[in-house]
Amino acid sequence: MSIWLLGLAVTLVTGIAATAYLWLVRRPRDEMSYGLHALSGLRWREFSKLVLAAMERRGLVEASPEPHESREPQSTFLLARGDERWLLSCKHGSAYRIAAAPVLELAASIRLGTAHGGILATEGNVEKEGRDAAQGNNIEVLDGPRLWPEVVDLIEPSLREQVMAYAAARAKRHIGIAWFGAVALGAAGMASWSGQQGASTPAERPAPAARPATAAPVPPPPVPAAGFKEPTEEELEAQMREVLKALAKTPGITRGVWQTKLTLSVDRIASEKEVWPWICLELERYPALRTTRVQLNPPPGSSEPVRWRQCKNM
Repeated sequence: MSIWLLGLAVTLVTGIAATAYLWLVRRPRDEMSYGLHALSGLRWREFSKLVLAAMERRGLVEASPEPHESREPQSTFLLARGDERWLLSCKHGSAYRIAAAPVLELAASIRLGTAHGGILATEGNVEKEGRDAAQGNNIEVLDGPRLWPEVVDLIEPSLREQVMAYAAARAKRHIGIAWFGAVALGAAGMASWSGQQGASTPAERPAPAARPATAAPVPPPPVPAAGFKEPTEEELEAQMREVLKALAKTPGITRGVWQTKLTLSVDRIASEKEVWPWICLELERYPALRTTRVQLNPPPGSSEPVRWRQCKNM
């Protein structure tokens, strides 16, 4: 999915959902709240007449209307519908929080007046205790949320239009704010999707730099397989004699003497450089003698020191 389509979809879905809620749900609630607040500003007699007009639409008319207006506010009215008698009690004021006591008082008046039932009307709210008492005494409760639908068409048109206009203006203002939030949410969704796409796409690794060609290392010379077998005493002595015989025939060497089985003394008349390769050649013929320590004695009358050397260390 294109990142722009994703952002547009998030914006539209969020904005349309917020618009539907604010206009279809929140606006009617605001109308009711503002309308009840406006009703609380009416005088007591105006409020009572409004409720009586609403009851008249139900078929309940005042049974004994007063022939002249009284200066004292009246809150209880006897209504009639055929042979039925209903007692209407008006509690004017949005600050009312009606508990069980006013409801029980109305129930007592219903029993004394032998009425069929009662109606309690108020812009305020009836608490749970009051509702429970009303259900047990055949009393209908018309508090704020239930009273407004009964009287909304009966209030003065100018007041009704003012309430509706105020609620609509508030809804439009909040819808505008909601669309700004929807755009921001869409942009956040685009940024999040872009970040996920970048993380999921592996970055191309640069090709490794070509290493300069180097000469292949020269492998070390192969080590001969160790097939050495320790000679017996007789075999070792025979090998030592063969070395002495060979050295006696070597030019520049007068003689060789085995001081021990691992130490050979060589008398020479030639230079060390000349005789040493021949000495090692004879010793290395026999694996048991390769590590022999060789004492090189200087020629007679020479001031050279005695040298100790070894053809092989191991």
